[in-house]
Amino acid sequence: MPFGYYGQTRMDIAAFNLDGSARERRAPNDFAWRLLWTKAGEERAVRDRLALAGVDAMLPMLKVRVRRWGRMVDSTAPLFPCYLFVRLSLDHNSALVRYARGVRDFVRFGAEPALAPESIIEELKRRCAGGPIELPRRKLCAGERVRVIEGPLQGFEGVFDRYLSGAERVGLLMTAVGAATRVVMPAKMIVAAG
Repeated sequence: MPFGYYGQTRMDIAAFNLDGSARERRAPNDFAWRLLWTKAGEERAVRDRLALAGVDAMLPMLKVRVRRWGRMVDSTAPLFPCYLFVRLSLDHNSALVRYARGVRDFVRFGAEPALAPESIIEELKRRCAGGPIELPRRKLCAGERVRVIEGPLQGFEGVFDRYLSGAERVGLLMTAVGAATRVVMPAKMIVAAG
C-alpha cells in the first residue's frame, strides 16, 4: 500500500467506513482498531492513560523542526494531531476509552465509531518501528528566495545558489550594503521564503 501524507490516510479511513463493508465484517464485540478524537495537545497523555488501563493505543509520531526560545530544534509531534488509534471491543471497554480524560469522542461515520483498516495500521506500525517518521525536506531550487531561521544572520533573506557537500551545506547569495555576497551555511538554517 503506498503511504502518502497523513491527509490521504484520513481519506482512506473515511472511504473504508463509508463503503459499508467495514460494518458487515465486524461485530461490536470484535476487537478492532478505531480512531479516537482527543483534545488538542492531549494525544500523548491520553495514550499513556489508556495504556495504564490496559487498552492498546497507537500514536504515530513525526520528527519535526520547531522554534523554541528563538532557535530551531528537532522535536516530535503526533502525525495526526488530535487523533490516535485504539484497539478495543465496543461491548467491553468503549466507555472506559470514550470518557477518559482528554478524549472528545470516537471518530464516527454515522452512529458507529470509525474502523481503521488493518492495512493502514500495519503500515503505520512498520513506518514507526524505528522511531518517529521523518518526512523528506523539499529540495530548494537555484534562484529560489530563502530566509535564514537561525544563527547570526537570522531573519535575513537571500537567494539560494546551490547545495554543497551533499545536502548538508548550502551556498546563498545575500545582498548587504548594496553588494551581493556569497554565504555558506548549514542547510538546516534556512527555509523557503515563500
